[in-house]
Amino acid sequence: RIRLYSRPNPEGKDIALKYRDDVVAVAREVVGKGFYPHNHVWFETPEGYAYSSWVQPVRYTPNEPLPAVPSEGMYVEVSVPFTDAHALPDPQSPILYRLYYGTTYQIGRREKTADGSAWYRINDENVVKMYGQAAHFRPIAPEEFAPLSSAVNDKLIGVTLSEQSLSAYEGKAEVFRARISSGRNYFGPDGTTVSSLTPAGEHPIWSKRASRHMSGGTRENGYDLPGVPWVSYFAGNGAALHGTYWHNDYGTPKSAGCINLRPQDAKWLFRWTQPEVPYVPGYITVEWPGGT
Repeated sequence: RIRLYSRPNPEGKDIALKYRDDVVAVAREVVGKGFYPHNHVWFETPEGYAYSSWVQPVRYTPNEPLPAVPSEGMYVEVSVPFTDAHALPDPQSPILYRLYYGTTYQIGRREKTADGSAWYRINDENVVKMYGQAAHFRPIAPEEFAPLSSAVNDKLIGVTLSEQSLSAYEGKAEVFRARISSGRNYFGPDGTTVSSLTPAGEHPIWSKRASRHMSGGTRENGYDLPGVPWVSYFAGNGAALHGTYWHNDYGTPKSAGCINLRPQDAKWLFRWTQPEVPYVPGYITVEWPGGT
């Protein structure tokens, strides 16, 4: 849970509580005093001020279901705050996952239920059979995979872990900048040196996926995240640039080694970097020396 405050300041009066997956209307962003030094932005809501690091911005934009899904499948993204994925195209069937705004999936076909509503069969690469209500997914057009600055060969991404920032360069010109959350810091073997779970050094992007079901660890202390969007792998240990839907706390290390980005930032980099990804199948892996 989080608290809403009477003003954008930790010293404000507590006036309300909000819980996981509560949806609130945000009127505007304001700059106040943050709980953490890397972020002083708050969201103004009708009930009080919410610290933005603790709130995930979403929209509610339902869609007209597609009349049919191409035989080769297509990509979609969740365009409502969240929707539940069921074992069958039936709202009474077991819920397998909650799918959140901005996540991406490949769908294989459209199903029609007894009440006439439309559902999509989601093709999950972890072989999870699940269905979602079609109105909650925005179709991603092939044009959204189109490369950016494809005529430019001299591209470089620079990540500064100490500043939690990422910049993209064409030659010597910076063309893009974003805040990130890299791997959490830890003390090295000598007990004093601070290292990052994100590998330093130079790395080529060797694999990209428009959607990835990321999971690892144990049931008690692991993660299971379907639909991670716009993934660009740059290290052999699985570290990647990718969109992040489970936090809005950019500017501080938080991940298990990946570079967390806002979904829209990860999508821009996915399109801008080499190798290019075809819409079908929506992923690619290349040999050394890799891409950008």
